[in-house]
Amino acid sequence: MNIILTLLSHQWKSFIRSRNAGKSLIIQLFMALLILYFLAAAIILGISVGKILTELFPGQDTVSIFCSFILYYFLMDIMLRFMLQDLPALAVQPYLTQNIEKKKLAGFLNIRSLFTVFNILPLVLFIPFSVTKIAAQYGNWVAICFIINIVALTAGNHFLILFIKRKTFINYRWMIGFILIAGLFITGDRFHFFPVSRISARIFTGLLKYPWLTFNSLLWAAISFFNNYSFLQKNLYLEENNSGKSAASTANYSWLKRFGLTGELISIDVKMILRNKRPRTVLLISAMLLLYGFIFYKPEFINKGNFGFLLFGGIFITGVFIINYGQFLFAWQSGHFDGILTHNIGTKAYIKSKFALMLSVSTIWLLCSLAYGFISWKIIPVEIAAYLFNIGINTVLVGLFATRNYKAIDITKKASFNYQGMGATQWLYTLAIGLSCLLVYWPFAFFMNSWAGIAAIGVSGLVFLLFQDWWIGIIQLEFQKNKYKISEGFREN
Repeated sequence: MNIILTLLSHQWKSFIRSRNAGKSLIIQLFMALLILYFLAAAIILGISVGKILTELFPGQDTVSIFCSFILYYFLMDIMLRFMLQDLPALAVQPYLTQNIEKKKLAGFLNIRSLFTVFNILPLVLFIPFSVTKIAAQYGNWVAICFIINIVALTAGNHFLILFIKRKTFINYRWMIGFILIAGLFITGDRFHFFPVSRISARIFTGLLKYPWLTFNSLLWAAISFFNNYSFLQKNLYLEENNSGKSAASTANYSWLKRFGLTGELISIDVKMILRNKRPRTVLLISAMLLLYGFIFYKPEFINKGNFGFLLFGGIFITGVFIINYGQFLFAWQSGHFDGILTHNIGTKAYIKSKFALMLSVSTIWLLCSLAYGFISWKIIPVEIAAYLFNIGINTVLVGLFATRNYKAIDITKKASFNYQGMGATQWLYTLAIGLSCLLVYWPFAFFMNSWAGIAAIGVSGLVFLLFQDWWIGIIQLEFQKNKYKISEGFREN
């Protein structure tokens, strides 16, 4: 216990003595207020959920209906944790040379990781309902066991995701596997192969009837905890110093050299993405957001001919990497931007490599998302049109706005809730992409029909793509004009 308190004091001193302590404190206070707001909203929802379910499902057992939604919550919890939850950080190099056992450092990281809003949220959502409804219907002991189940499942999710995220940083195949499994679950529920609501109702009503099954939830939490603890203990140095580099450091991507200087520059970007926390997280989140098609591509929107909403989903899904990565197009290399300017690298080749990377990832995202065509064939032309718009117009917009972005970013820092590098340029870009899409789609959809609007989106993107070399020349001129301002801005940060 003493070593944990000592490590916590060191972390606090490191925070307050940091050069950016004042700025970090303001951000932390803002985030704390935001979290308190959402927790207050969750408490109100937890208190009101019984009444809401009674009104929505009159004449049905409220507890059974509530149980049918619990598994949805925990599946969504896993997805959000994977995208947003941070790994607990500790600079272990100084401690590894001291007489401190690795198991104590691993224990500290595990304990510290528990302090997250993701672990508080289920308590404020589920405890009020357990106290007001479950206790009244099944008794206090059953309600207590139900709450213990919720706590155990939350802890199990927590340590499972920490383990999976650490494995994905070491080997990208874990990320692919996680996305595929998540996609299978969503697809299975969507097409009723294994309806989650029915499974959830059976599991959690069973826990109410047989409270002794709480032991299974506790066992799951214990297995998840010790699995993560064991992994940390064995890979502590690897986790903190070479996280994600074991696979990336051995990959030279020599096959990209066949594409000349552009290919070599792409390989540098790929290595930068895989070896650093913030761009790697951007890639992970972009991949996870491919599953958003199950939100955008619903039969009711397709049957009603709501192609505007479908188009928005298509642009978001096929262009999410361009949006997330492209808004910091040059800032990703802000730490060594002066070196790039002094190297004998053609500006046009440098910009072209950025375009080629965005086009390649967007193409992969399109091929993956074409599977949504099983929902309806109408989704496929919408996605293709959105894809052409992204690689034609969206890439040009991010390139032009990147020449006006003078804010540096630290690629070793976390990505979630990290607003470093954000400025007016990013907000203007978001407005520009929305307006450009609307201006192309709406006139054709209004005066003709929705398919004409979709065709206009695709054709406009294709035209821009055919003249992309000319647009790159325009961006090159803007880059040459502003490169010293960009460089100065990056140094100031």
